[in-house]
Amino acid sequence: MEATIFGPDEIIILLGAGASVDAGILDSEKMVREIENLVYRDDSWIEFKDLYNYIRSSIFYADGLKGKYGENVPFNIERLVNVLGELQEKEEHTLYPFVGAWNPMLQEVAGTQFEKIKSFQNKIMNVLRSKWIEIEEKDQADYYKGLLRFQNEYQHSLRVFSLNYDLCVEEICERKNVQRGFPIGEKVWDWRAFEETSEDRPPILLYKLHGSTDWRRSEGRVAYLDSTSAIKDEEVAIIFGTSYKLQYVDPFLYLAYELRRWTLDSARIIVCVGYGFNDDHINGILEQSLRQNLARKLLAVVGPSDDPTVAAKKKQHISKQLTAQKEHIVVKTCGAKEFLDKELTIASLADYFPQETNLIPELTDSSDS
Repeated sequence: MEATIFGPDEIIILLGAGASVDAGILDSEKMVREIENLVYRDDSWIEFKDLYNYIRSSIFYADGLKGKYGENVPFNIERLVNVLGELQEKEEHTLYPFVGAWNPMLQEVAGTQFEKIKSFQNKIMNVLRSKWIEIEEKDQADYYKGLLRFQNEYQHSLRVFSLNYDLCVEEICERKNVQRGFPIGEKVWDWRAFEETSEDRPPILLYKLHGSTDWRRSEGRVAYLDSTSAIKDEEVAIIFGTSYKLQYVDPFLYLAYELRRWTLDSARIIVCVGYGFNDDHINGILEQSLRQNLARKLLAVVGPSDDPTVAAKKKQHISKQLTAQKEHIVVKTCGAKEFLDKELTIASLADYFPQETNLIPELTDSSDS
């Protein structure tokens, strides 16, 4: 029997918000708690307090009707901003003709023309970009170099899909080693940059599914700027929630398709680091992947815990979210830093697969006999 050998594109990495927590970046749930503190304690935010309370209580009410309460309600920055985006459409929303009238309380807290919704959304975007997802100390994010170390062991380009807006991967692994959709020497996004021949590919192919703090929408295209502060809040190419992934615009449609393509095609193991499994669209892609190939594994790195029951509970939660069999799911309770620094190796991933039979017998040197 021989240890498992992974071929090209048989290992897929998916990074969630929890992957950057060890780098000092807030995860999406902590961001929404920061907003709650601001609307109650900061004079420049207090005008949005009633609007925030209305949206928060409405989300919890809606989930309560479906039997979800308390900590089981996925209330985070993505969901908050996604609701703001939907409300901003007002009369242009698809469902508007079916709604008799706006809730009077909503108009009271959002303004008669919903003017506070856009202002609140821009306020959130500004603090998110300027404070919450900046890498203050690069040394804290050094563990991302583990992706390069692992790729060197793997010996094939590593496809990394990220739900994060931060620049941890490209800054720590260095841009020359990371392809994220910009041809060499160009600053306008082009999907063909990912289609280079294997000889020309850099070590890491990075698909930023939700956009990036240094991406800017301009004339129907996405470009990146070296100075993130030069990008206006309304121009930054970041998306929240799930609905916008299904729009026809690139790069987001292409990036979502690529996640589906590579998790359905060659992948033998999908390694999820810091992903909470609360995004319906991403979950749908992962669910389809596990159903399509019963030998495929999903490894979830869910954060450190001293509670021996956490792994089993997390596996139960993930199995329910993906409607997948538990035997296809492996849960590892350690932080992203420890995992990327030490635990991400070919040998450790091979352990999740049965030993493979060596179909080609070793040849002996007849000269030794």
